[in-house]
Amino acid sequence: MCEFCTKHGEGKKWYLNAKNYSSDLLSDVKRHDFNKNFFQWVDKTYKKYFTFIKSLPLNVPIIGPSLKAIIKHVFIYEHWGQIIPIEDVEKVLALTSSITRIPCICRKTTTGKEARTCFLVSVNPGSLGIADIIDQSFFGGPDIAKFEKVSKATALTFMREQEKRGMCHSIWTLRAPFIGALCNCDDTGCIAMKMSKEAAPIFFKAEYIINVNKDVCIGCKSCVKACPFKALEYYATDKKLAIDYLKCSGCGICRSVCNKGALFLRERTTDPATAHLW
Repeated sequence: MCEFCTKHGEGKKWYLNAKNYSSDLLSDVKRHDFNKNFFQWVDKTYKKYFTFIKSLPLNVPIIGPSLKAIIKHVFIYEHWGQIIPIEDVEKVLALTSSITRIPCICRKTTTGKEARTCFLVSVNPGSLGIADIIDQSFFGGPDIAKFEKVSKATALTFMREQEKRGMCHSIWTLRAPFIGALCNCDDTGCIAMKMSKEAAPIFFKAEYIINVNKDVCIGCKSCVKACPFKALEYYATDKKLAIDYLKCSGCGICRSVCNKGALFLRERTTDPATAHLW
């Protein structure tokens, strides 16, 4: 399990521990203020640090790993995430009492356009939730069309639709260990994806890895095109799929385009080669 599971999971996956969504965590003064101004924080942080981080010698032996460790230390406290497959999205939504669909701060900041692909989630019925605290003024002020309460079924259907579009699902802290959001990420504007691919990771890989049943795989290559992490490769010699487990993030997106059901997820910890690759 990832280090958050060890620290915050109480024997299970950290994002399935209801305590990490609690209003008690949210009411902490420093976290309350951070959450209230979260959109502004992301906007300023991205503009200020992303170019600087990319300029660092992150691929240089000894120096690079040390710099990445420092970057991780900063983000793992402030705003950190993990990729989760749709099965775990459904489990998270089952915990919630309130779900609010909001514009994606990443796309707003990187592209100037709004796309309501993110959800604020709370689990305490009748208590103050993350959607009640966060400042909407970044998007022009309170507007029901921009901050929209939705049902669990609606949210899950939307997440499934985003998966078919090639977007992987992720869950995020707003000052660890408080969990406040579910997102849908791809290369078109997601800061987390850009940071993780071009600089240093700011989210954990999923608790899973993908596997292929080669007896079922017909080598159609649809999954190779769909994989957002370039972890799949097709070899013409045996007309089968190969998986680069160093790159696989366990998002499960490849499964959604496999018409033969040849791809399946298994727990990352069951494979010694990938058990510690987060």
